[in-house]
Parts: sequence; structure tokens; C-alpha cells
Amino acid sequence: MDIMESRLREPDCKKGFILDGFPRTIPQAEALKGLLKKLDLKLDVAVNLNVPREVHPGPPDHPETCSNPECQEIYNIKSKPPAKGGSAKSAGGRSSEDDETEEAITKRLQTYNEKTAPLIEYYRKEGSLKSITSTSSEEIVSSIKTAIKKGH
Repeated sequence: MDIMESRLREPDCKKGFILDGFPRTIPQAEALKGLLKKLDLKLDVAVNLNVPREVHPGPPDHPETCSNPECQEIYNIKSKPPAKGGSAKSAGGRSSEDDETEEAITKRLQTYNEKTAPLIEYYRKEGSLKSITSTSSEEIVSSIKTAIKKGH
């Protein structure tokens, strides 16, 4: 929270800011609430994006670098996947592909359901929740902008 406080005091946050992926737990939300009060700021809206699991886009389609310092080969999960073993040249480095297995996704969803999902009710009770159900980036951005303008 000290880092968050320091960051929120920066001049570029004076006109507003977006927190993406924070808070992730009720204790973090409560700490954030206290911090915002201390800084005389208010939370305009907490956005909950409802995206069905079957819509998950799969592995990222952006360049990655093999994490093995001796390799450092650039690859892409979809068009130039790493070799077996999770590195570009089987050099033993870890790739983001490790985070995109069905097992890893299931574990992340389980963690979300246990720790993060309770925030939906927390912010609903606070009166600042805006739930958006869409798979369209344009619709999501538009809904968020509208929610911010309305205060939620």
C-alpha cells in the first residue's frame, strides 16, 4: 500500500487513474478504501468483466523471449512455438506457454473464485460496482467510459 500511496500522489494521477488487477482480495480492497480516504480521493467505479470461460482466447499471440539467459531466442506461442521443454531451443528456459495450459488456467480460475470473486459483492455493497458482459473490446471500453462519467 505504500507503493500505491506513492504512485497515487504522482502528478499524472491528479486527473484520475485506473487500477487494473488491483485489488484482488477483500483485505486489499479495504486497505485501498482506507488509502483513498487518507488521500481524499474516491473510487468512481469498480468494473467486473463477465467473460465466459469458453471465450478464453488461448495462449497469447505476442512475441516472447526464452527465459534461459544462454538462449534468449524470440518466439511466438502460436506462429513460432517454443520447443518441447518450454524454451525456444529446449534450452531449459520457462515460457509463458506454461501459464496457458488447461491446468494452469483452471488453477487461476479457482484462485479467482476463492479470493477475487468476493470483491463483486464487496463493491456491490459499496455501491460502486459496474458489471459488464461482453466479449467486444469496443463495447467494454465504451461501457467503462460511460460508467466513469456516471460515477458507476
